Amino acid sequence: MTEKIYIIRHGLTETNKKKIYSGWSGEPLCEDGISSLLKIGNQLGKLNIEKIYSSPIRRAIQTAQILNKFINRTIVTEEKLKEMKMGPWEGLSEKEIAERFPQEWKTWNTKPSKLRLNKRETLYDLQLRAINAIKKMANYSNCLKILAVTHVAIIRVLIIKYNNLSIDNYKTIDVPNCSVFLLDIRGQKKMTRIL
Repeated sequence: MTEKIYIIRHGLTETNKKKIYSGWSGEPLCEDGISSLLKIGNQLGKLNIEKIYSSPIRRAIQTAQILNKFINRTIVTEEKLKEMKMGPWEGLSEKEIAERFPQEWKTWNTKPSKLRLNKRETLYDLQLRAINAIKKMANYSNCLKILAVTHVAIIRVLIIKYNNLSIDNYKTIDVPNCSVFLLDIRGQKKMTRIL
């Protein structure tokens, strides 16, 4: 049974730099994103990780492949680790969203749990999906330590869950690209940033 899950946000992309909601797009990492991952790869390589799970979205897979040069384990794709489905906001910048969806943008920044948009996941739906991903990886991996490569929204809702925060704290949680969090399944079941 899994004891520790290391959870990393994928490397930097051009849309991250421009504050564009890329959602499920197939955008690759940018050069800065790749070089940042190479810097932390050595540290992750020392953690005795036994398996890597990754969102199937290109930027996450690319992140997993770069890190696997240091870890040298099997990479398994996990659909439940995908980024939040953004619906009509997919591919738009924060500025464009604020202009086209002013009321919804206000709700997203003040009470994100209340936001409802056609073809867009709610935070509650996303959190349930993320928790199910954790349970699936922990129960079926037969590894003590695993690495999960995922996206900002998944990490935020997991931090909220495992640190007993309100889901309306979502927008206040800082999750930079390449940041690594530890979820200690056997211990206190808290999620803390380690890199």
